[in-house]
Amino acid sequence: MAFEAFTFSCVYEKTFDPREKDKFNIQCLESFHTNIYIGTKQGTVHHLLLLPTNVHPNSHANRTEERRAKKLSNSTVNQIRLVPIYSHLLVLSNCTVAALNMFSLETNPSFKKIQNVSQFDVLQRDDEVRMVTCSGQKKAVRVLSVGPDRWDVLREMFLVQEPVVLALDGASVCVGTSEQYLLWDVDTGHREDLFQHGHSRQQVLVSAVGGREFLLNGPGGLGLFVTASGVCQRPPLHWPPGVLAARAFPPFALSLQAHELAVYSLLDQQCKQTVRVSGALGLAPAADGAVLFTDRAVYLLCSVPLQEQVLRLMEQERLDEALLLLESEHSQSLDPHGELLRSITHRAGFNHLFQEKFTEATELFIKGELDPRELLHLLPELHFTLPGHFHPKTDQTKTQGLRELWRRDPDLRHRFLGFLTDFLRVTASSARSCGGAEVDCALLWLHVQTADSDSLLQLVESPNNTCKLEKCEPVLTRHSRFFALSLLYQSQGKYQHAIQSWVDLADGLLTDPSCPLTRSDVLELAVSTLSQLEDTNTVWEFAPWTLRNNQETGVHIFTKRPDQVQIPPEQVLALLETYPQAQIKYLEFLVHDMHSKEAGHHTLLALAYVSQSLQSQQDSGTRRKLQELLWESNCYDASTVYERAKPTALHMEKAILLGRTGDHRGALSLLVQDCPEPTAAEEYCCRLTMDQDLHHTQSLMLNLLNIYLTSEGRSTAALDLLKKYPQVLSGQKVLEVLPESWSVQLLSGFLLGSVREMFHQSRMKSVEQALEQARLLRHKAFWIQASDSMLRLDGRQVCDKCHEPVTTPVFVHTPPGGLLHLDCANDSAKTPPTRAVPRSLK
Repeated sequence: MAFEAFTFSCVYEKTFDPREKDKFNIQCLESFHTNIYIGTKQGTVHHLLLLPTNVHPNSHANRTEERRAKKLSNSTVNQIRLVPIYSHLLVLSNCTVAALNMFSLETNPSFKKIQNVSQFDVLQRDDEVRMVTCSGQKKAVRVLSVGPDRWDVLREMFLVQEPVVLALDGASVCVGTSEQYLLWDVDTGHREDLFQHGHSRQQVLVSAVGGREFLLNGPGGLGLFVTASGVCQRPPLHWPPGVLAARAFPPFALSLQAHELAVYSLLDQQCKQTVRVSGALGLAPAADGAVLFTDRAVYLLCSVPLQEQVLRLMEQERLDEALLLLESEHSQSLDPHGELLRSITHRAGFNHLFQEKFTEATELFIKGELDPRELLHLLPELHFTLPGHFHPKTDQTKTQGLRELWRRDPDLRHRFLGFLTDFLRVTASSARSCGGAEVDCALLWLHVQTADSDSLLQLVESPNNTCKLEKCEPVLTRHSRFFALSLLYQSQGKYQHAIQSWVDLADGLLTDPSCPLTRSDVLELAVSTLSQLEDTNTVWEFAPWTLRNNQETGVHIFTKRPDQVQIPPEQVLALLETYPQAQIKYLEFLVHDMHSKEAGHHTLLALAYVSQSLQSQQDSGTRRKLQELLWESNCYDASTVYERAKPTALHMEKAILLGRTGDHRGALSLLVQDCPEPTAAEEYCCRLTMDQDLHHTQSLMLNLLNIYLTSEGRSTAALDLLKKYPQVLSGQKVLEVLPESWSVQLLSGFLLGSVREMFHQSRMKSVEQALEQARLLRHKAFWIQASDSMLRLDGRQVCDKCHEPVTTPVFVHTPPGGLLHLDCANDSAKTPPTRAVPRSLK
């Protein structure tokens, strides 16, 4: 059965009667709803009324009723146009346009006839009606405004060539002359030549499409669509020569020849339907199609309902054409055929799929929002992902054939798996997915089958709650994808199973060649997961394993936990007693990061440093940390740490601990007598007196000098100390303790420096005293100046603090010039007043 876009039926036919005196030959035609107006070669206008189809359902009689006829002249009626808003019937006959009433066919006497007209067209836009006429004799085109009882010329354009046909659409006029086509913008007056056609006068065609677009009979048998800007935005129609008339009825266009009417699609420019008709003369638009007329008959072309057209194309397996047709209508409306559009899109997609056109199939499936489970059902191996209540809508016969083809051609099956993977990726990331769990389970199976480890790991990584564990676990286990399984456990909150899998992988109990991590990486992953868990039972279960493998990494379970999931430090320290490196790291975390003030934490850290320093004598970093802790912390038990360090060679550390107990002389004696570093005692003094006053510094340095002097072989050190710190050591006290055998020449450096420091301090005191005297003199000068001035109180001066008037003779005058009551000045925290003197009120 052929496709039909229009139904073709005869609605009026004038039978030939030899006895008929008046001839009847149709020349032109115009329609409006059920009204049909015929213009004859004999100069008569006939008004016909189209009857409903149920009036003569079983008869071939005319479906029209003749209402009126009007004889205008003996000349041919060349053209008829309607202006329904004013009930005008405009008739062109004998190169003259006249206005009739469209119901009575009587001439409207208020209209003056327009002479020298060869063609005209009418367009109603909102409430405005415009008419464009052309004159072959004058080679001119006019635009007129049509009113209820008159018309007025708006614009006029003269041409070099004779105008043959024209059409009006909006403000654009398209004119076909004897040689070419041109466009004219009525509003701006702009004129643009298009192209030459090379046709005879009868084949020069111009038809308005709508939207300021025109259909022209171009050169070379092309139907060209030209916009008002002079460009073609649609592909041309390839029609045969000899076209008499053409009309566009989107999404179709009609072209009329003498013996055939062709229907072309504007979507793919192909001829969809042909109708044989003998002696056709012209076409006219109708309410739901077109009207075709011959010399004595009128045929009605009615558009077939869109859904019926689509179903007919589907029956003929022309799915791409049906989809194209339905999409063109669907884009112009809200959703009248949404389900039908999706159904055709799905069928067209499966057709492309069965033809191995995977790209086209993917586009159609996405456009039609296909349920991905329809594709999953094609593979028997993926039936485990589908729910029991799912019933596919695809053709099972074609599905069986496709499976058989895959069985014979493994390469084709592999390409289908790639297509399915790409489609499911798009579906999984789209809100349109109606089977998220099935899609993710299928993707997991596909990634395993295609050995796409990166995509598999990306899929199962957190968060993923859609992969059904009971369906995916057997697949991953069967293919030894234990690392991917562990990530799936983790993403679904089964942390104990995930960590146990990592333990088995690290210990070699499970083997996964696709695992991208090394043993240390797996350990770090386990530690990172444990550090975030609130489940302390799981933490205590696996923490010893991590510490046995790497103490510095394992301790991160406790040092990198969020604040809201911290574990009590006493429990952690009890676990770390047998892991000294981890213990030190955790204690450093408590002291330095958590700023713990617990004495036990600081003491344990110091003791751990001592033990580690004794174990590795070359580890200078641990000793630096120990010394910094002993210097900076005030929370550790110095006596406990000293007892631990006392039998060791940690001399500086023992000195710091003695200093913390107040025994600075003992600390200095230890450093001078036992420490191998000659400057250790001096460094101790400098560090201890860094932020102390001069008196404390002098006392400590004098103690060091006494120890140097009383120790055997330390005279040189004592002399160096005097030379380096003459400004600190008091000359008088130094001379009291120095041996009498030391000469003045030996002490000249110290004495010179000490005297200079003494003179410097004396002069600085003199300068400070002079500055204080100057400050006192400035205060006195201000006081005298303020005392010599006079203030007049008239009751309008107010107190700066309480804002009450100052009326008493005793008040305070502030330096900025304000006034205060005496009581307010005494209570105020401001700068003390410069004076409080009695004043006489004036």
